[in-house]
Amino acid sequence: MPARPNQFARRGRDSADFFYSPLQMNSVFRLLSGCVAGALSLTFAVAVQAQAAFPNKTITIIVPYTAGGTTDLLARSVADVLRAQGGQTVVVDNKPGAGGSIAGKMVVNANPDGYTLLMTSSGINSVTPVVYKDFNALDGLAQVSVLVDVPFVVSVHKKFAAQNLKDFVAYAKKKPDDIRIGNASKGSHGHLTQLLFDKAAGVQLLSVPYKGSVPSLNDLLGGHIEATIDNVGVIKPYIDTDKLTALFVTSKNRSPALPQVPTATELGVPFDSTAWFGLAAPRNTPPAIVKQIRDMVAKGFEDKAQQDKLVQAGLTPVFGTPAEATARTKAESASLGKLAETLSLSQN
Repeated sequence: MPARPNQFARRGRDSADFFYSPLQMNSVFRLLSGCVAGALSLTFAVAVQAQAAFPNKTITIIVPYTAGGTTDLLARSVADVLRAQGGQTVVVDNKPGAGGSIAGKMVVNANPDGYTLLMTSSGINSVTPVVYKDFNALDGLAQVSVLVDVPFVVSVHKKFAAQNLKDFVAYAKKKPDDIRIGNASKGSHGHLTQLLFDKAAGVQLLSVPYKGSVPSLNDLLGGHIEATIDNVGVIKPYIDTDKLTALFVTSKNRSPALPQVPTATELGVPFDSTAWFGLAAPRNTPPAIVKQIRDMVAKGFEDKAQQDKLVQAGLTPVFGTPAEATARTKAESASLGKLAETLSLSQN
């Protein structure tokens, strides 16, 4: 039987066929580079297309308070706007309790895709982390926007001796601790604002914390306390019906809801403390999606009817940028958070 030819027994010059020449190698590298670049371009295009498609399913807004309050009203207005702008279902889910930390942790632990949002506030961002150590807004949330400012107003009973800020301060200096001032709860933004006012005015008011605004107002109307501090939306109906006297608002500028009420600064007490409500997403939500949510909300609230509804509720429309909301959260965490720590509020 004839011997089988050795397939490797080829002429010496043919052994070079197993290797690429420098020119061939350059061609191969160019081919591979083109494939990799094409794959990356395709991946980027798919990512951009997916991002551009936002929203394409239901958005849920978690509200840290019960239904019917100011925050809930704002959340439902935001839901209406997002629904109109994005064409998707938007659900409002109320998860009250633990100073807002229950709702906050739900959003912190949600997928960072823009479909779970938190109706947040200055108090939740700066004070709640002092009380509930297992929640940290700065580390866990991506701020979308400050939506509205919520000034506080200090009001007194119609029969109280001091019916303006000048007389109020004079009375407080003459009789320290004789003015009992109610607030919605110990460590609330209103409570901390009252302490900041005390320092600015050089007085010492007697803080009386309640479990909500209603019992505080009932005691003021009944003459059991002399004053109260609460947000404009809560106090406005009592001012409009002349049941209480508004001494001043705590914001830098007058509130559109109570334009006749001066600021403390106007009246000689340089002082500014304003609560706010905003929108936040889980940390690591893509910045482009955060911006898109913010832009959708801002565009929707360009409608005058929507703005008027907010003003009538005592809210001042703002609609800032994510960067502005983040900066404000950091500043207030340092100021209000530090003040809250002096009140021994921690629950865990």
